[in-house]
This record gives sequence, structure tokens and C-alpha cells, in this order.
Amino acid sequence: MIKRLTMIAIAALLGNAASNTGPVLGSVQQIERERLALAVLARPDMQSEIRKVAALYAADAQGRTAAGAHMIGRASHSITMAAIYYAISELGGPTFLWCCNAPHRRAGLVVPRAGYGIDNPDNVYRIVTLDGAGRYVIRGRMPPAPPAEIHFELRDSVPGTGKVVMEGGALLAGLRSDRMIRAADGSFTVALDAAPANGRINHIRLPRQPGLHLIVRDLFTDWSTQSPVPLEILRLDDAPAKAEPDASAVAKRAIAILDKIAAFWLDFDNRLIYAQPANTIAAPVVRGVGRGMATSGHFSLKPDEALVVTVDRLSAGSLGVQLTDPWGVAYDYVRRTSSLNNVQASPNHDGTYSFVIAARDPHVRNWLDPQGEAGGMVAVRWQDLAEGANPALAIRDVRLVTMAALRAALPPETVFLSPRERAAQRTQRGLDFARRLTSGSAPVATRP
Repeated sequence: MIKRLTMIAIAALLGNAASNTGPVLGSVQQIERERLALAVLARPDMQSEIRKVAALYAADAQGRTAAGAHMIGRASHSITMAAIYYAISELGGPTFLWCCNAPHRRAGLVVPRAGYGIDNPDNVYRIVTLDGAGRYVIRGRMPPAPPAEIHFELRDSVPGTGKVVMEGGALLAGLRSDRMIRAADGSFTVALDAAPANGRINHIRLPRQPGLHLIVRDLFTDWSTQSPVPLEILRLDDAPAKAEPDASAVAKRAIAILDKIAAFWLDFDNRLIYAQPANTIAAPVVRGVGRGMATSGHFSLKPDEALVVTVDRLSAGSLGVQLTDPWGVAYDYVRRTSSLNNVQASPNHDGTYSFVIAARDPHVRNWLDPQGEAGGMVAVRWQDLAEGANPALAIRDVRLVTMAALRAALPPETVFLSPRERAAQRTQRGLDFARRLTSGSAPVATRP
């Protein structure tokens, strides 16, 4: 298997088109790296690390809550799978790797959940590790139904492994699709190097250091139509091609990453989320490099309670609200409505959106479903947002009510669903997520 992975990596660098065919998120390279990730996950040393993360969580205050205890195994496996993807990206050649995703099946593989740090269901996350001494070019083309936004973000390291700053790593640069130059057919190139931009709009300047972490986010609002952007990255200087790493090397690096990110994000959540009172949401903060605004909180509900959250869209192209388990791993969003955005949700007559968080179905269309759990985190994001939006106007109301009083607490125009309509809503989400695995066509690698 390792020999075959090595040949695939070399073929991509030399321009072998067959090595990069298939859907955008289902190229041969992606599937082979998922196959490697599964082999690493099954190793005894990685299973031992999962148990260490589970013990870390169990010793935390959230480990003594019903939802926290119930979700420990799921969350520790999820963050471990993410660490494995990061290790493969660091040790292998520069290839975009889809990570932080929901469980899926393809090519005979059963791929588990990978995510942590409040991973956003509206995003397709891709990562690539860069050497700041190198020169690279990214080539892409917007599909007929493009994402609401594609965002390139450069950090100094895997978030949570470097400097202890907001969101886990030093934010070095960013580039957003609405600020890029594209050809008439939607194609574009982005240059990445250590030289000044010198008038280049589609350019990200690299500091001269190894291990740079580039995160690409395709932001979806309409899951039924939008597709990820086909991307390829080529190194232009004379650095030797990297062979794909073996499972032992990946496991060693993944363990080192996991040891840092598990502790970092646990501390991050305790300081910045659980320090707030339960069932409250603060005004959002403006995020760096054009990523709009965001805020978060946590909920803790009794069986007969619901939390009603009303937010203003603020003219954002994307307003998204989601729930995660107490450890920051997204609740099921493929077959459940644990997240909703402004296309999926029904607005109020005044343009605001009211969402209901409850452990059992309140029959409201805008139900945020926590998989039957009574606790977890809630995150709200305003993206594709014009500058100058007022954060003070974003959160209109957060109200804890009994289930019996819920209808009276909602606007009269609130849409309610029958059990059949709820089942149809869930089925459509599953179909929409499946499109991510099969939509589009991966670009053909070519010589620079």
C-alpha cells in the first residue's frame, strides 16, 4: 500500500492526469490518504492516545455532565482523526486534503468523523502544509454553482499547536474569493511565495519558515446546489518531491499533534465559552482577514425547557447557527438539523431568524437538534459580510422557556413541521451532504 501511495504522489507532481481524476473531494489522492488515515487510526498506539484524550475529557467539569460523559468517546475519536489528517498533510507532498468532515462511505472505506474546535457544517475544509522557502501556485475554477465564498487562510501551524493565541495559531494572511481576480470562465490562480505582492491581487505572502498551515474553506449556504471549487497546488521551485509517509511516521506525528490540540481546545473552551453563564450568547466579535463576525455560548436544558435564539442577519451572505457536543465536535448534521443557515431556515417577517434549541422535537422548522442531548455549545457566524456591520445589533434575543410556553415565545409567522415534513427535511440534508462527495470534477494536474 505504501508503495502505491508513493507512486500516486509522484505522479501528481509530474502531471499524471489519472492520479487526480474524480469528484473534487473524491480524487484518488484523497481516497488513498483516507485509506492511510484509517490504517493509522487502527494502530494500538493511536488507540492508546484516544483513551488518553478520553481520560482528559472525563477529568474536566464537562465530563461530569450527562451530555459530556455521553459524548466523550465520540469526541476523542473525532479529534484524533483530525490530528491524523494534519500529520498526513505535514509529512506528505503538497496536496489539498479534505479534513474535518462527517462520517462517509466510498471506495470500500468507512471513514469516521473528523472534527473539533466547533467545526462548521457549512464549510468544506481543505488543508495543505507549505514550506515558506518555496514558491507555489494554486489553480482553480469556480463551478457553475459556486460556494457563497471560498477563503484561503494562512497560519503559522496547526491551530492549537503553536503560539497560544485566539483560535489556536498566529493568523498570517488571508484571501477571500470576492476580492480575487478571476477569468471570464471562472478560473483563477493564486501565487504563494516570500516575495512582496508587487501589485499581485491573487497573492499570499509566505514567511520564510517551514510548516505553514493553509486552510481553505468553501462556504455553502445552499447545500442542494453549491459545489466545492476544484483546486490544485503546484510547487514551482526545485524542492525534491516527497513520498507519502508510512503509517508509523504518521502515527508518531499525529500523537504529537493530538497531545497539544486536545489540551489547548479544552482550555480554550473553558476560558472563553464555559466561563459565560449557560443559555446566554454574547455580542459577536469581528474575525480576522475578512471572515465576518462570530460568537458562541453554551446551553444546558432541563427536559421541559427550550432556548429561543433570535439573530439579525445584518445583510450577511451567510448566517449560520450550529450546535456542538460539550467538547466542540459538531452534532450530527447529515441526518439532523444541528445546524441551519439563512437558506435552510425560515426568516421572521422583520428579516430576523428565530431558532429553537431543545432536546426533543418542538415541531418548529428552525429546530437546532442536539441529538437528544441537553447540553453543548452553540455558535453563530456571519460571513460574506460587508465591512461596517454593527455587532451590537446581531443578537436580538436569547430566551429560556418551558416547552409549554414555547409557541407563545415565537413570532406568529413561525413555521411548524409535521412528523412527515421533518422526515423529509432530514432526508434532504442527507442527500445534500452526499453531493459534496460526488459533485464537480477534480482539476487535471499539469506541469508548471
